[in-house]
Amino acid sequence: MARNKSPKINDAPAAKRKLPVLSSLYFLLVLAVAGAFGYGYYLQMGRNMDDPTAASTAITPPTPIAAPKKAGENEAPEEHVEQQHVPEEKTTPHSADATDHSSAESSSDEESTLSSHSTKTAEENETSGQDSVEQAKEKIEDSQNESPTAKEVETQPTTKHDEKNEPKGSETAEAHTPAKEVKAETAPAPQEQKLQNIEDSKEDAPATDKASPKTEEEPVEQTSTPEEPKEVAEQAAPPPRQVSSLPPVPDPELAAKSDYGLLPIISPDGRLPWRVYGRPFDDPLARPRIAIIIGDMGMSQFATRSAIQNLPGEVTLSFNPYGRDLQNWVSQARAAGHETLLQLPMEPFKYPENDPGPQSLLSGLTDKENLTRLDWMLGRFTGYAGVTNQMGSKFTTSRDDISPVLDVIKERGLLFLDGRTSGRSVAGFVAKEKSIPVVINNRFIDHRADRASIDQRLAELERIARVTGVAVGVGYPYPVTLERVSNWAKTLNRKGLVLSPLSAVANRQEIE
Repeated sequence: MARNKSPKINDAPAAKRKLPVLSSLYFLLVLAVAGAFGYGYYLQMGRNMDDPTAASTAITPPTPIAAPKKAGENEAPEEHVEQQHVPEEKTTPHSADATDHSSAESSSDEESTLSSHSTKTAEENETSGQDSVEQAKEKIEDSQNESPTAKEVETQPTTKHDEKNEPKGSETAEAHTPAKEVKAETAPAPQEQKLQNIEDSKEDAPATDKASPKTEEEPVEQTSTPEEPKEVAEQAAPPPRQVSSLPPVPDPELAAKSDYGLLPIISPDGRLPWRVYGRPFDDPLARPRIAIIIGDMGMSQFATRSAIQNLPGEVTLSFNPYGRDLQNWVSQARAAGHETLLQLPMEPFKYPENDPGPQSLLSGLTDKENLTRLDWMLGRFTGYAGVTNQMGSKFTTSRDDISPVLDVIKERGLLFLDGRTSGRSVAGFVAKEKSIPVVINNRFIDHRADRASIDQRLAELERIARVTGVAVGVGYPYPVTLERVSNWAKTLNRKGLVLSPLSAVANRQEIE
């Protein structure tokens, strides 16, 4: 029995010695976990000092506690979220100081540090008045000098906002702008927005909503002004004097009844149809003039309507005598400010393969037959200021054929546009000899109906106008022609040129 009891007495001290060892191991394990947690927190706060946006996101969870105190009873919109982030970015340096001491503390000390930091932030937001705005300016400037990466982060939302609100022309200008210039121009936008948010935090939520659009629009206007595209500057230039509409037609004293309808005549008091029915025009600057004529009106309803509605009123519209409802179209054209012409189908080369129509003027007919057909065409509608040849590359080269037609045009007080479908045309020379108001076509602007060719011909008209003072172009109502002419007309004022009706360039050209 003595041998059995002695081992038990010897084992008791060993069991007692195991307890301190286990407790020390548990204590070391707890210290290791706490140290790892503190080291991770230290690294996280170190990143926050380098990246302001990361700091704002790391401290975001406790900020909703202070939001109701600033916003009142109303729900906090998106503007309030930005207001909460502004003071947090300001206090980022303080949070960095706290992290220097947190590496040696336990997890409970870290939570208390976060709660105390959020409490201080809330107290600063509540007690800040007008002085806080000035402090915010100084701190924002200091933060920009210390952390260059903050500018790049802040400019990203501003750049997106500018791309949405600026016109199309500005997208091309921004694409060629260096990255440094974009940052320098867009940087003030987030600063002004932050300062505005701090001032609005003192007001109610509805008041903040009203003020926020102004803070977004102002930086966009400032950044887009120095790089304003050419098209915007051209549209901003003051256009020439506009005429809303022309008087209705016909003038009873300028029309005479006939078997073919009303025919134009000179009034008893000497008024001429080409002056009365022409579009009034006056350019005090005496700039070079360019006249554009769009022909074949009345043949297509869609094309005619598009030309009347989309082209500037200074563009002259020429109507085909074979069109339908011509008087109605002419009334609409004059209501839109367009002066009008009447096309006279004439014999071309390779006739009858190229057929200008059943009532065309032909060199094989007698003068009486041609003049009868001329009266039929002149009676198709009223209100035109003059006439022009449609085709007629052969008819206009014969002085004997064209002279009787021009005599009638002079007697009726009309002007004549020589379309120059043939380089050998003598119609312009004969009209000048007969003292008829005459205009010569310089270019067919859409001989090839594509943008590059049309733009090139319009540029040639500009060159001719600068050299001679007058240029005339003829086109057709193709969609691409209407588009290019409409856009081109907006650029003339900036270039020192002016778009004029056809009647304003009569007898202003040298006919060779």
